[in-house]
Amino acid sequence: MLHLLDETLEAFLRAEVPLPARQVDVSFEAPDSDWGAAVTKPTVNLFLWDLRLNTDEREAGMEFVEEEGVRQWRPLKPRVDCRYLVTAWTTEIQDEHRLLGAVLTALLGLDEIAAEHLQGAYAGVRPLPTVSAAQQGVDGTPDLWQALGGKLKPGLDLKVTATVDAKVAQEAGPPVERYEIDVTDRDRPERSDRLSSVGGVADGAPGAAVVSPRGRSTTDPEGRFLIRAEEGDEISVEAERALRGKAPAKGAVKLGPPSKGRG
Repeated sequence: MLHLLDETLEAFLRAEVPLPARQVDVSFEAPDSDWGAAVTKPTVNLFLWDLRLNTDEREAGMEFVEEEGVRQWRPLKPRVDCRYLVTAWTTEIQDEHRLLGAVLTALLGLDEIAAEHLQGAYAGVRPLPTVSAAQQGVDGTPDLWQALGGKLKPGLDLKVTATVDAKVAQEAGPPVERYEIDVTDRDRPERSDRLSSVGGVADGAPGAAVVSPRGRSTTDPEGRFLIRAEEGDEISVEAERALRGKAPAKGAVKLGPPSKGRG
């Protein structure tokens, strides 16, 4: 999430200040003495130095969402305060103040980052990030320059309150092909049973009925399904074109049109 927020901030500042890429660099490195000595081009540095959960905007409850045709309830996404030290780096102090002033003017004129600047997987996250700069009463960073080992210079305190969606950073695993559940009677442990389900895909048959000797199911919008079945059971999907297959010993069921000799 943080690298996407960095990319979003860069796109936002380049468009709103503006900061032409050929003339001004944007960096998120720690602005210590070694980094500063290597700067050869006018640069705006945004150093992320503090992260805190925003309790003022925290809400309880659930939200209703619909993604890719799937409707579900999920907990409200948290909001996090990200504080940046914003500095300008040039060879002349007048140019440095001019560049920092242009950034300050752009930030004071807006209270949120527009959706058009959101980058990558962060583009669909809501609410939008809010920004506040040089706010009265906000604790400063008195020891930050000393910790960085650099020379004291004018800096702008920028707070970005961003929505955190864990799904942005969570890579989805492969679809479930099969699972088995062992059921045992606690009073008679010798009596047990194993329930097996197998998955598959019926291409071009969303929402179709799936039938096996042990149960029924329905395909999802992409044609995927999971149904009770044992090895060798015949599984059929009734759609515009009938599809049939048998549950294999392992892996997903493979479906195809019925052969000429089968009804």
